[in-house]
Amino acid sequence: MKENSKKRLVRRAGGAVLALYRFFILAGFSVIILYPVLYAVSLAVRPAQDLYDPLVILIPRHFTWDNIKNALSYLNYAEAFPNSLVLVIVSTFLQVCSCALVGYGLARYKFRGSKLIFAMVILTIVVPPQTTIIPNYMSFRYFDPLGLVSLWNLITGQSVNLNLINNNLSFYLPAVLGMGIRSGIIIFIFRQFFRGMPKDLEEAAYIDGCGPVWCFFRIMLPNASAGLLTATLFSVVWYWNDYVYTSNYLGATHTVMNELYRLYDNIGHIMEYDMNTSPYEGILLLQAGVLLAILPPLIMYIFLQRYFVESVERSGIVG
Repeated sequence: MKENSKKRLVRRAGGAVLALYRFFILAGFSVIILYPVLYAVSLAVRPAQDLYDPLVILIPRHFTWDNIKNALSYLNYAEAFPNSLVLVIVSTFLQVCSCALVGYGLARYKFRGSKLIFAMVILTIVVPPQTTIIPNYMSFRYFDPLGLVSLWNLITGQSVNLNLINNNLSFYLPAVLGMGIRSGIIIFIFRQFFRGMPKDLEEAAYIDGCGPVWCFFRIMLPNASAGLLTATLFSVVWYWNDYVYTSNYLGATHTVMNELYRLYDNIGHIMEYDMNTSPYEGILLLQAGVLLAILPPLIMYIFLQRYFVESVERSGIVG
């Protein structure tokens, strides 16, 4: 009896130590992840007098909304936010639809060259986007689908030029063709998810007279809610936070990220000549702009966090 009680005591002590260890590990990671966001919020609502106070670290002595108001003005938020929202929603919808179809084909149909195609999809994940910026820019600047524009110019003797730069089509066309921002990862997610679904669903649909296309839209896609949610959330965040493609293809368009980087480039001039203050105080305005930029995906994640975690677990992304 005494030996059993000692063993139980040792197990409880070991469990308590392990739980305490997990708590400190999770608390440490939480601080690392949340501290930049909390510090940005602190700077966004902090007046200049607190910026020079060495005793103020995270919680300001005074609070002000002037930084937020100025950031809304300099970011042209009333115009940039709707533009970004439309761009993100349409691009995400087109990308998720096309990638779901490609992922389903790679998961369910075995044909010659299917492994090579999947390897090329993985290659799009590995290749840095900066290496394809110039070729893509030239393709959109002198857009010539299948050489039809060149053929028309040759036949008519005219000089027609299709320019998709500063046009949302430069985002929509790659998205609908499965080559949007990080489309390779979205295709991989759908491929892993559809591979895990039982083939009995398709066989039963075929017996009932459902063809491959209708089987995908009526049977497989409605059962892929977890994969759809994961892909949609990833795509929304990637399109919203993107600056590499947006600055090159939509440089003249007012989007949140374009305006934020214009604010970053001109912060010294703004503080010195527009506000007659020290350029060092520009960090307050800049952090307020950063907070406004990350606020929409942050709110979305707060409300959808539980569903996001569940969808990642069910989508087979780690398989």
